[in-house]
Amino acid sequence: MYDTLKFILLEKDLGNKVCFIEEVSCRLTDVKYYNNRVVGRIKNMQVDIRGTTLIVEGSLTKWFLGNNYERFLLLWEIRSAIRSLGSALGVPIEKAKVSRIDIAFNFRVSYVPWLYLTKLLYFDSYHRSNIEKETLYFDKYDCQLVFYDKMNELKSCGAKETENLNLLRYEFRFKKVTKLFGEVRGSCLYDSDFCLLLLEKWYRCYMDIDKQVEEVGLKFTGVKDMKESCVALCMSEINMFDAIEEAFTKKEINSAVKFAVLQELRRIRSIYLDNEKVPLINELTRKIENTYVMLKRRYNVSPAS
Repeated sequence: MYDTLKFILLEKDLGNKVCFIEEVSCRLTDVKYYNNRVVGRIKNMQVDIRGTTLIVEGSLTKWFLGNNYERFLLLWEIRSAIRSLGSALGVPIEKAKVSRIDIAFNFRVSYVPWLYLTKLLYFDSYHRSNIEKETLYFDKYDCQLVFYDKMNELKSCGAKETENLNLLRYEFRFKKVTKLFGEVRGSCLYDSDFCLLLLEKWYRCYMDIDKQVEEVGLKFTGVKDMKESCVALCMSEINMFDAIEEAFTKKEINSAVKFAVLQELRRIRSIYLDNEKVPLINELTRKIENTYVMLKRRYNVSPAS
């Protein structure tokens, strides 16, 4: 469930009993020293020590499993991952303030992911943008939804076991955690109620997106087919029959033209729209619904202390 997390821990949170620059920096790799600042890594985690402040950022699932695509973490694994990260750093990360939370899941789909992204049309108060064809954002100042082709990332990492799969990833990024939830500490991340709260937000926001559910495929097998499929696409978006009636009422067309056009629209509708074809986006929606129901059961428990 959890991907990127950002922890912020102050020496005063620990009663000033630990000096981060002296006691944490020696545990890091790829270390760079600046004036009263140390930057380095511990496995996949980026670590930034700024005087008496420790900032740790990275994927918790990747920290615990070695990757972030095989499966999600259970509650007890989330707790174990946070404690093991704290043990590696020599500080109790469960006491750190959490300022960013990303939750994400991968879905195996039938077609290349970008085909599904084109069906996600509008989300009220969020800005929709495509930086690349394979990535779609719905963005707001305090949170962000991201849909993208996970295979592109895995191929660059040389993950051969996922070859020939279509993997669509849906991430929800809580960019302003304190504003959204109040103060959140590391120990909250394996609290059942808090996990269910995040899961609910992840699910409800997807369901609130306006989606294209009418499937009309453009045909390019000939000029006639192309023209007819374009008309069918218009019919799926607007009421062409009402438009024809309006034009007739305004005397823009006569009854003979009205009859001929309506007859043609009915013919095209019978070919392109009067069928039982399941909308493509329904596949992704069904998978997200199933994941939501399954995770609600998995996270509606408390891990052993």
